[in-house]
Amino acid sequence: MTRSLGGFTGKLLEVDLSEGTVRAVPQRNRDMTEFIGGSGISARILFEETGPDTDPLGPENVLCFMTGPVTGTEVFSSGRHEVSAKSPQTGIFGEASAGGYFGVALKRSGFDGIVIRGRAPKPVYLWVHDDTAEIRSASDIWGKDTFKTDEMVRAETHPEAQVSCIGVAGENMVPLAGVLSEGRRARAAARAGLGAVMGSKNLKAVAVWGKGAITSHNPEGIRALNMSLGPGIAAN
Repeated sequence: MTRSLGGFTGKLLEVDLSEGTVRAVPQRNRDMTEFIGGSGISARILFEETGPDTDPLGPENVLCFMTGPVTGTEVFSSGRHEVSAKSPQTGIFGEASAGGYFGVALKRSGFDGIVIRGRAPKPVYLWVHDDTAEIRSASDIWGKDTFKTDEMVRAETHPEAQVSCIGVAGENMVPLAGVLSEGRRARAAARAGLGAVMGSKNLKAVAVWGKGAITSHNPEGIRALNMSLGPGIAAN
């Protein structure tokens, strides 16, 4: 059984694009206490589910969007999230991080991370909100750049949704394609060609939004740490 830990929602969203299914699963206690952060938990998943024969651009590759225990808390500069998969550039574990609000919105939607498997038969995007998720058609969005994709997905979901998406390079599985978020602010998970992995899965975008509370184990300690770094940081 998963126990409640500060900094975690205790849930992951598992998506099978081949089957068109989504489901919430509990985080493993060992993942939260030993692997801890988004990169570590993603590495554990990829170590167990991929190997030397896994095609980075095949449906058997696993794509993860992950947060860590301080994401969205009062810890200074804690808005980052991780995107991970077997890299089409290197053929080994690939991870890239991005700042901004996507990670915070993901956790507020009710999940610590999203684990995506398979390949959709047609272009789709994922809409995650309020402890639930759905796979939606992206046929009208496919072929658009990341700025336009952000606008169109938010228009279809929620005006405050945070969107991570690919452009034409990702759709065409260019090995250096990144994953962009926050529209024209252009936050980029730029390493390892993970945009190409999204394109290989026919996944145009992941949109997240929610109002869930984000807890921390020791909020007083966090505030004290922020104060020690300076009054400007403490005020934020």
